[in-house]
Amino acid sequence: MEKVSRYKVISRNTYLASNGDAVRLVYATRVSKVLPVKQAVADDLEAGRVPALGEQQLDVLRRYQLLVPAAEDELEAVTQRFTNNADDPGRRHIALFPTAYCNMGCTYCGQTHRRTSLRGNHREAVRRRVLAMLKHPQTTSMRLDWFGGEPLMGFAAIRDLSQSFVPVVEQRELDWSSVIITNGALLDIRKIRALAQECKVTHAEITIDGPPEMHDRHRPLKSGGASFWRIIDAIKQALDDESTAGLTFGIRSNVDVHNEDAITDLLELLASHGFAHPRVRFGIKPVHSWGNDVSAIELGKRHFAEREAQWLILMRQLGLNFEILPASPAPVVCPAVTRSDELIAPDGNIFSCSEQPLVDHLSHTAVGDVTSPWAQGADLRPEGAYDDWMQEVAGGQRACSSCEFYPTCGGACPKLWRDGYGPCPSFKFNTQERLDLVAELNGFAIPTGAVR
Repeated sequence: MEKVSRYKVISRNTYLASNGDAVRLVYATRVSKVLPVKQAVADDLEAGRVPALGEQQLDVLRRYQLLVPAAEDELEAVTQRFTNNADDPGRRHIALFPTAYCNMGCTYCGQTHRRTSLRGNHREAVRRRVLAMLKHPQTTSMRLDWFGGEPLMGFAAIRDLSQSFVPVVEQRELDWSSVIITNGALLDIRKIRALAQECKVTHAEITIDGPPEMHDRHRPLKSGGASFWRIIDAIKQALDDESTAGLTFGIRSNVDVHNEDAITDLLELLASHGFAHPRVRFGIKPVHSWGNDVSAIELGKRHFAEREAQWLILMRQLGLNFEILPASPAPVVCPAVTRSDELIAPDGNIFSCSEQPLVDHLSHTAVGDVTSPWAQGADLRPEGAYDDWMQEVAGGQRACSSCEFYPTCGGACPKLWRDGYGPCPSFKFNTQERLDLVAELNGFAIPTGAVR
Protein backbone atom coordinates (compact mmCIF):
# COMPACT_ATOMS: atom_id res chain seq x y z
CA MET A 1 0.00 0.00 0.00
CA GLU A 2 1.12 3.53 -0.74
CA LYS A 3 0.19 7.04 0.29
CA VAL A 4 0.80 10.52 -1.03
CA SER A 5 3.75 12.17 0.68
CA ARG A 6 3.09 15.14 2.94
CA TYR A 7 6.35 16.70 1.72
CA LYS A 8 5.30 18.55 -1.40
CA VAL A 9 4.28 22.01 -2.58
CA ILE A 10 1.99 22.29 -5.62
CA SER A 11 1.78 25.43 -7.71
CA ARG A 12 -1.43 27.39 -7.49
CA ASN A 13 -0.98 28.36 -11.11
CA THR A 14 -1.69 26.06 -14.03
CA TYR A 15 0.69 26.27 -17.01
CA LEU A 16 0.43 25.30 -20.65
CA ALA A 17 2.96 22.81 -22.00
CA SER A 18 4.11 23.01 -25.61
CA ASN A 19 1.75 20.15 -26.51
CA GLY A 20 -1.20 22.08 -25.10
CA ASP A 21 -1.53 20.07 -21.87
CA ALA A 22 -2.48 21.95 -18.73
CA VAL A 23 0.11 21.19 -16.03
CA ARG A 24 0.95 22.22 -12.51
CA LEU A 25 4.38 22.06 -10.91
CA VAL A 26 5.06 19.95 -7.84
CA TYR A 27 8.10 20.74 -5.68
CA ALA A 28 8.89 17.40 -4.04
CA THR A 29 10.79 18.51 -0.95
CA ARG A 30 12.13 15.09 0.06
CA VAL A 31 14.28 15.17 -3.07
CA SER A 32 14.14 18.95 -3.71
CA LYS A 33 13.10 18.51 -7.32
CA VAL A 34 10.30 20.05 -9.40
CA LEU A 35 8.02 17.78 -11.41
CA PRO A 36 5.37 18.94 -13.93
CA VAL A 37 2.18 16.87 -13.73
CA LYS A 38 -1.15 17.08 -15.49
CA GLN A 39 -3.90 19.03 -13.80
CA ALA A 40 -5.83 15.88 -12.80
CA VAL A 41 -2.74 14.32 -11.21
CA ALA A 42 -2.03 17.52 -9.29
CA ASP A 43 -5.60 17.56 -8.04
CA ASP A 44 -5.24 13.98 -6.78
CA LEU A 45 -1.93 14.69 -5.04
CA GLU A 46 -3.38 17.81 -3.48
CA ALA A 47 -6.31 15.80 -2.13
CA GLY A 48 -4.03 13.04 -0.83
CA ARG A 49 -5.27 10.49 -3.37
CA VAL A 50 -2.92 8.12 -5.18
CA PRO A 51 -3.54 8.95 -8.87
CA ALA A 52 -4.99 6.28 -11.13
CA LEU A 53 -1.99 6.00 -13.44
CA GLY A 54 -0.03 3.30 -15.19
CA GLU A 55 2.85 1.64 -13.36
CA GLN A 56 5.48 3.57 -15.33
CA GLN A 57 3.96 6.93 -14.37
CA LEU A 58 3.54 5.83 -10.75
CA ASP A 59 7.24 4.93 -10.70
CA VAL A 60 8.05 8.54 -11.56
CA LEU A 61 6.05 9.70 -8.53
CA ARG A 62 7.84 7.13 -6.37
CA ARG A 63 11.22 8.30 -7.64
CA TYR A 64 10.34 11.84 -6.56
CA GLN A 65 9.13 10.38 -3.23
CA LEU A 66 5.68 11.81 -3.86
CA LEU A 67 4.37 8.29 -3.26
CA VAL A 68 5.76 6.49 -0.21
CA PRO A 69 4.89 3.31 1.71
CA ALA A 70 1.62 3.73 3.57
CA ALA A 71 3.16 2.62 6.87
CA GLU A 72 6.12 4.99 6.69
CA ASP A 73 6.47 7.66 9.36
CA GLU A 74 7.78 10.38 7.06
CA LEU A 75 8.90 12.73 9.81
CA GLU A 76 10.94 9.94 11.37
CA ALA A 77 12.40 8.92 8.00
CA VAL A 78 13.50 12.44 7.11
CA THR A 79 14.88 13.09 10.58
CA GLN A 80 16.80 9.81 10.46
CA ARG A 81 18.43 10.92 7.21
CA PHE A 82 19.60 14.12 8.88
CA THR A 83 20.82 12.14 11.89
CA ASN A 84 22.74 9.62 9.79
CA ASN A 85 24.50 12.39 7.87
CA ALA A 86 25.28 14.30 11.07
CA ASP A 87 26.86 11.17 12.56
CA ASP A 88 28.99 10.41 9.48
CA PRO A 89 32.65 10.57 10.62
CA GLY A 90 33.88 10.51 7.03
CA ARG A 91 32.52 13.98 6.27
CA ARG A 92 34.38 16.75 8.12
CA HIS A 93 33.69 20.49 8.05
CA ILE A 94 35.81 22.97 9.96
CA ALA A 95 35.82 26.78 9.99
CA LEU A 96 38.94 28.62 11.08
CA PHE A 97 39.14 32.23 12.26
CA PRO A 98 42.59 33.62 11.31
CA THR A 99 41.73 36.80 13.25
CA ALA A 100 39.08 38.23 15.54
CA TYR A 101 39.35 41.67 13.95
CA CYS A 102 37.37 43.22 11.11
CA ASN A 103 38.13 46.37 9.16
CA MET A 104 34.41 47.15 8.76
CA GLY A 105 31.91 48.43 11.29
CA CYS A 106 28.55 47.19 9.98
CA THR A 107 25.79 48.26 12.35
CA TYR A 108 23.85 45.00 11.96
CA CYS A 109 26.83 42.79 12.91
CA GLY A 110 26.61 41.14 16.32
CA GLN A 111 30.30 40.32 16.69
CA THR A 112 32.84 42.08 18.90
CA HIS A 113 36.08 42.60 17.02
CA ARG A 114 39.47 42.59 18.73
CA ARG A 115 43.00 42.56 17.36
CA THR A 116 43.52 38.91 18.24
CA SER A 117 45.03 36.61 15.64
CA LEU A 118 45.67 32.90 15.33
CA ARG A 119 49.28 32.57 16.36
CA GLY A 120 51.79 30.60 18.42
CA ASN A 121 50.55 27.55 20.30
CA HIS A 122 46.98 28.02 19.12
CA ARG A 123 47.99 28.06 15.46
CA GLU A 124 50.08 24.93 15.89
CA ALA A 125 47.24 23.22 17.74
CA VAL A 126 44.87 24.11 14.90
CA ARG A 127 47.36 22.77 12.36
CA ARG A 128 47.67 19.53 14.32
CA ARG A 129 43.91 19.06 14.66
CA VAL A 130 43.09 19.71 11.00
CA LEU A 131 45.93 17.48 9.83
CA ALA A 132 44.65 14.71 12.10
CA MET A 133 41.24 15.00 10.45
CA LEU A 134 42.71 15.04 6.95
CA LYS A 135 44.89 11.99 7.62
CA HIS A 136 42.27 9.95 9.46
CA PRO A 137 41.42 6.83 7.43
CA GLN A 138 37.67 7.40 7.84
CA THR A 139 37.81 10.90 6.35
CA THR A 140 36.61 10.97 2.76
CA SER A 141 35.55 14.60 2.37
CA MET A 142 36.63 17.87 3.93
CA ARG A 143 35.23 21.36 3.77
CA LEU A 144 37.53 24.02 5.22
CA ASP A 145 36.17 27.54 5.67
CA TRP A 146 37.99 30.78 6.48
CA PHE A 147 35.78 33.00 8.59
CA GLY A 148 36.03 35.98 10.90
CA GLY A 149 36.05 38.85 11.71
CA GLU A 150 37.62 39.55 8.37
CA PRO A 151 39.76 36.54 7.47
CA LEU A 152 41.91 38.43 4.97
CA MET A 153 43.33 40.43 7.88
CA GLY A 154 44.95 37.10 8.75
CA PHE A 155 46.01 36.33 5.18
CA ALA A 156 49.49 35.20 6.25
CA ALA A 157 47.96 32.61 8.58
CA ILE A 158 45.69 31.34 5.79
CA ARG A 159 48.67 30.80 3.50
CA ASP A 160 50.79 29.24 6.24
CA LEU A 161 48.17 26.71 7.32
CA SER A 162 47.17 25.92 3.74
CA GLN A 163 50.77 24.92 2.97
CA SER A 164 50.32 22.14 5.52
CA PHE A 165 46.80 21.09 4.53
CA VAL A 166 46.75 21.12 0.73
CA PRO A 167 49.46 18.47 0.13
CA VAL A 168 47.59 15.99 2.36
CA VAL A 169 44.31 16.69 0.57
CA GLU A 170 45.96 16.05 -2.78
CA GLN A 171 47.85 12.97 -1.60
CA ARG A 172 44.70 11.37 -0.17
CA GLU A 173 42.50 12.57 -3.07
CA LEU A 174 39.84 13.76 -0.66
CA ASP A 175 36.57 15.28 -1.78
CA TRP A 176 37.52 18.89 -1.03
CA SER A 177 35.88 22.29 -0.89
CA SER A 178 36.97 25.49 0.79
CA VAL A 179 35.04 28.71 1.30
CA ILE A 180 36.24 32.12 2.41
CA ILE A 181 33.61 34.46 3.83
CA THR A 182 35.03 37.94 3.33
CA ASN A 183 33.90 41.54 3.07
CA GLY A 184 36.17 41.79 0.03
CA ALA A 185 37.74 45.13 0.93
CA LEU A 186 41.25 43.64 1.06
CA LEU A 187 40.90 41.54 -2.08
CA ASP A 188 43.18 42.08 -5.04
CA ILE A 189 44.17 39.83 -7.91
CA ARG A 190 47.37 38.73 -6.16
CA LYS A 191 45.46 37.50 -3.11
CA ILE A 192 42.77 35.88 -5.25
CA ARG A 193 45.41 33.95 -7.19
CA ALA A 194 47.03 32.79 -3.96
CA LEU A 195 43.68 31.72 -2.52
CA ALA A 196 42.75 29.80 -5.67
CA GLN A 197 46.12 28.25 -6.49
CA GLU A 198 48.00 27.82 -3.21
CA CYS A 199 45.17 27.54 -0.69
CA LYS A 200 42.74 25.70 -2.98
CA VAL A 201 39.84 27.93 -1.95
CA THR A 202 36.94 26.96 -4.21
CA HIS A 203 34.40 29.68 -3.35
CA ALA A 204 34.48 33.24 -2.03
CA GLU A 205 31.35 34.66 -0.39
CA ILE A 206 31.39 38.46 -0.56
CA THR A 207 28.79 40.87 0.78
CA ILE A 208 27.75 43.90 -1.28
CA ASP A 209 24.81 45.78 0.21
CA GLY A 210 23.93 48.22 -2.56
CA PRO A 211 25.36 50.58 -5.18
CA PRO A 212 28.55 52.46 -4.19
CA GLU A 213 27.13 55.14 -1.91
CA MET A 214 24.71 52.79 -0.16
CA HIS A 215 27.21 49.95 0.23
CA ASP A 216 29.90 52.20 1.65
CA ARG A 217 27.41 53.66 4.13
CA HIS A 218 25.83 50.32 5.06
CA ARG A 219 29.20 48.55 5.38
CA PRO A 220 31.59 51.33 6.44
CA LEU A 221 35.31 50.81 6.70
CA LYS A 222 36.65 51.74 10.12
CA SER A 223 39.32 53.76 8.33
CA GLY A 224 36.60 55.90 6.78
CA GLY A 225 37.40 54.91 3.21
CA ALA A 226 35.23 53.31 0.52
CA SER A 227 35.30 49.67 -0.56
CA PHE A 228 32.66 49.17 -3.27
CA TRP A 229 34.74 49.75 -6.39
CA ARG A 230 37.77 48.02 -4.90
CA ILE A 231 35.67 44.87 -4.45
CA ILE A 232 34.12 45.10 -7.91
CA ASP A 233 37.46 45.63 -9.64
CA ALA A 234 39.07 42.68 -7.83
CA ILE A 235 36.27 40.30 -8.79
CA LYS A 236 36.26 41.50 -12.40
CA GLN A 237 40.01 40.89 -12.67
CA ALA A 238 39.55 37.39 -11.28
CA LEU A 239 36.77 36.58 -13.74
CA ASP A 240 39.13 37.51 -16.57
CA ASP A 241 42.02 35.46 -15.14
CA GLU A 242 42.05 31.78 -16.16
CA SER A 243 44.48 30.94 -13.37
CA THR A 244 41.64 31.50 -10.87
CA ALA A 245 39.08 29.45 -12.81
CA GLY A 246 38.60 27.01 -9.93
CA LEU A 247 37.24 29.77 -7.69
CA THR A 248 33.59 30.84 -7.82
CA PHE A 249 32.02 33.90 -6.22
CA GLY A 250 28.85 34.38 -4.24
CA ILE A 251 27.52 37.93 -4.05
CA ARG A 252 25.41 38.30 -0.94
CA SER A 253 23.31 41.33 -0.08
CA ASN A 254 22.09 41.78 3.49
CA VAL A 255 18.85 43.73 3.34
CA ASP A 256 17.13 45.88 5.96
CA VAL A 257 14.93 48.98 5.99
CA HIS A 258 17.87 51.20 5.02
CA ASN A 259 18.90 49.53 1.75
CA GLU A 260 15.87 47.57 0.48
CA ASP A 261 15.15 50.24 -2.14
CA ALA A 262 18.75 50.12 -3.43
CA ILE A 263 18.92 46.44 -4.39
CA THR A 264 17.38 46.88 -7.84
CA ASP A 265 20.00 49.48 -8.75
CA LEU A 266 22.75 47.20 -7.42
CA LEU A 267 21.64 44.26 -9.55
CA GLU A 268 21.43 46.38 -12.69
CA LEU A 269 24.85 47.91 -11.99
CA LEU A 270 26.55 44.55 -11.43
CA ALA A 271 24.94 43.10 -14.55
CA SER A 272 26.36 46.01 -16.55
CA HIS A 273 29.83 45.19 -15.17
CA GLY A 274 29.84 41.59 -16.40
CA PHE A 275 28.59 39.79 -13.29
CA ALA A 276 26.15 37.71 -15.37
CA HIS A 277 28.95 35.16 -15.36
CA PRO A 278 28.92 31.38 -14.77
CA ARG A 279 31.34 31.79 -11.83
CA VAL A 280 29.09 34.27 -10.00
CA ARG A 281 25.91 33.49 -8.07
CA PHE A 282 23.71 35.97 -6.21
CA GLY A 283 21.89 35.61 -2.91
CA ILE A 284 19.76 38.25 -1.20
CA LYS A 285 19.19 37.73 2.53
CA PRO A 286 17.31 39.62 5.23
CA VAL A 287 19.30 41.04 8.13
CA HIS A 288 18.63 38.93 11.22
CA SER A 289 19.63 38.88 14.86
CA TRP A 290 23.19 37.69 15.47
CA GLY A 291 23.15 37.87 19.24
CA ASN A 292 22.08 41.50 18.86
CA ASP A 293 18.80 43.38 18.56
CA VAL A 294 18.02 44.33 14.95
CA SER A 295 14.26 44.65 15.43
CA ALA A 296 14.32 48.34 14.47
CA ILE A 297 15.79 47.65 11.03
CA GLU A 298 14.85 44.10 10.03
CA LEU A 299 12.19 43.44 7.42
CA GLY A 300 9.12 41.33 8.08
CA LYS A 301 9.35 37.88 6.54
CA ARG A 302 6.43 38.27 4.15
CA HIS A 303 7.48 41.80 3.19
CA PHE A 304 10.99 40.58 2.41
CA ALA A 305 9.61 37.63 0.42
CA GLU A 306 7.49 39.97 -1.69
CA ARG A 307 10.46 42.22 -2.44
CA GLU A 308 12.70 39.23 -3.10
CA ALA A 309 10.26 37.76 -5.62
CA GLN A 310 10.62 40.93 -7.70
CA TRP A 311 14.41 40.83 -7.41
CA LEU A 312 14.42 37.21 -8.59
CA ILE A 313 12.42 38.17 -11.67
CA LEU A 314 14.84 41.02 -12.34
CA MET A 315 17.87 38.77 -11.92
CA ARG A 316 16.36 36.35 -14.41
CA GLN A 317 15.87 39.21 -16.89
CA LEU A 318 19.44 40.42 -16.36
CA GLY A 319 20.94 36.96 -16.78
CA LEU A 320 22.32 36.85 -13.24
CA ASN A 321 22.73 33.42 -11.65
CA PHE A 322 20.80 32.53 -8.51
CA GLU A 323 19.09 29.56 -6.91
CA ILE A 324 15.38 29.54 -7.66
CA LEU A 325 14.67 26.69 -5.24
CA PRO A 326 17.09 24.36 -3.45
CA ALA A 327 18.03 21.65 -5.95
CA SER A 328 18.95 19.05 -3.33
CA PRO A 329 17.88 18.43 0.26
CA ALA A 330 20.09 19.80 3.00
CA PRO A 331 22.51 16.94 3.86
CA VAL A 332 22.71 18.26 7.41
CA VAL A 333 20.95 21.16 9.09
CA CYS A 334 24.04 23.14 10.07
CA PRO A 335 27.32 22.71 12.00
CA ALA A 336 25.49 23.22 15.31
CA VAL A 337 23.79 19.83 15.00
CA THR A 338 26.70 17.98 13.39
CA ARG A 339 29.51 16.77 15.64
CA SER A 340 31.86 16.34 12.68
CA ASP A 341 31.59 20.12 12.18
CA GLU A 342 33.26 22.79 14.30
CA LEU A 343 34.54 26.35 14.36
CA ILE A 344 37.84 27.36 15.96
CA ALA A 345 38.24 30.96 17.13
CA PRO A 346 41.63 32.74 17.26
CA ASP A 347 41.87 32.23 21.03
CA GLY A 348 41.58 28.47 20.53
CA ASN A 349 37.99 28.09 21.69
CA ILE A 350 35.99 25.56 19.69
CA PHE A 351 32.33 26.25 18.97
CA SER A 352 29.55 24.24 17.41
CA CYS A 353 27.55 27.18 15.99
CA SER A 354 28.76 29.84 13.55
CA GLU A 355 26.89 32.59 15.43
CA GLN A 356 28.68 31.98 18.75
CA PRO A 357 32.36 32.93 18.15
CA LEU A 358 33.34 36.58 18.73
CA VAL A 359 30.01 37.27 20.49
CA ASP A 360 30.93 38.20 24.06
CA HIS A 361 27.81 37.01 25.84
CA LEU A 362 28.07 33.63 24.08
CA SER A 363 31.72 32.92 24.90
CA HIS A 364 30.59 30.40 27.53
CA THR A 365 29.04 28.23 24.80
CA ALA A 366 32.44 26.97 23.59
CA VAL A 367 32.52 23.17 23.64
CA GLY A 368 36.25 23.02 24.29
CA ASP A 369 39.69 24.35 23.47
CA VAL A 370 41.92 23.30 20.60
CA THR A 371 44.76 22.61 23.06
CA SER A 372 42.62 20.15 25.07
CA PRO A 373 43.72 16.49 25.02
CA TRP A 374 40.64 15.36 23.06
CA ALA A 375 41.44 17.91 20.32
CA GLN A 376 44.93 16.57 19.67
CA GLY A 377 43.53 14.01 17.25
CA ALA A 378 40.52 13.70 14.95
CA ASP A 379 37.87 12.96 17.60
CA LEU A 380 34.45 14.46 16.97
CA ARG A 381 33.85 17.59 19.01
CA PRO A 382 31.89 17.36 22.29
CA GLU A 383 28.15 17.93 22.14
CA GLY A 384 27.00 21.52 21.87
CA ALA A 385 23.78 23.26 22.83
CA TYR A 386 21.93 22.27 19.67
CA ASP A 387 22.96 18.68 19.00
CA ASP A 388 19.57 17.50 20.24
CA TRP A 389 17.73 19.55 17.59
CA MET A 390 16.66 16.56 15.51
CA GLN A 391 15.09 14.90 18.55
CA GLU A 392 13.10 18.08 19.20
CA VAL A 393 11.73 18.10 15.66
CA ALA A 394 11.05 14.36 15.67
CA GLY A 395 9.18 14.80 18.94
CA GLY A 396 6.88 17.42 17.46
CA GLN A 397 8.29 20.23 19.59
CA ARG A 398 8.98 22.62 16.70
CA ALA A 399 6.96 24.08 13.82
CA CYS A 400 9.35 22.22 11.50
CA SER A 401 7.69 18.97 12.60
CA SER A 402 4.65 19.76 10.46
CA CYS A 403 6.30 21.85 7.73
CA GLU A 404 6.38 20.56 4.16
CA PHE A 405 9.81 22.19 3.66
CA TYR A 406 11.50 20.32 6.53
CA PRO A 407 13.38 17.85 4.25
CA THR A 408 14.80 20.72 2.23
CA CYS A 409 15.99 23.07 5.00
CA GLY A 410 16.03 20.95 8.15
CA GLY A 411 14.89 23.85 10.27
CA ALA A 412 17.51 26.34 8.99
CA CYS A 413 18.85 27.57 12.35
CA PRO A 414 18.18 25.87 15.70
CA LYS A 415 19.77 28.79 17.55
CA LEU A 416 17.34 31.34 16.13
CA TRP A 417 14.38 29.07 16.91
CA ARG A 418 15.44 28.85 20.54
CA ASP A 419 16.12 32.57 20.65
CA GLY A 420 12.52 33.15 19.59
CA TYR A 421 13.14 34.12 15.95
CA GLY A 422 11.55 31.90 13.30
CA PRO A 423 14.35 31.47 10.72
CA CYS A 424 12.17 29.97 7.97
CA PRO A 425 13.80 30.54 4.56
CA SER A 426 12.17 33.09 2.30
CA PHE A 427 11.25 30.47 -0.31
CA LYS A 428 8.56 29.28 2.08
CA PHE A 429 6.77 32.59 1.56
CA ASN A 430 7.26 33.13 -2.18
CA THR A 431 7.18 29.58 -3.53
CA GLN A 432 4.56 30.40 -6.16
CA GLU A 433 6.65 33.16 -7.70
CA ARG A 434 9.65 30.83 -7.76
CA LEU A 435 7.64 28.07 -9.42
CA ASP A 436 6.55 30.60 -12.05
CA LEU A 437 10.25 31.17 -12.80
CA VAL A 438 10.82 27.41 -13.05
CA ALA A 439 7.89 27.20 -15.46
CA GLU A 440 9.27 30.02 -17.59
CA LEU A 441 12.74 28.44 -17.72
CA ASN A 442 11.21 25.15 -18.87
CA GLY A 443 9.12 26.66 -21.65
CA PHE A 444 5.72 26.47 -20.00
CA ALA A 445 3.34 29.32 -20.74
CA ILE A 446 2.01 31.23 -17.76
CA PRO A 447 -1.64 32.11 -18.42
CA THR A 448 -2.64 35.75 -18.45
CA GLY A 449 -3.93 36.81 -15.07
CA ALA A 450 -2.04 34.11 -13.17
CA VAL A 451 -1.00 34.93 -9.62
CA ARG A 452 2.55 36.30 -9.64
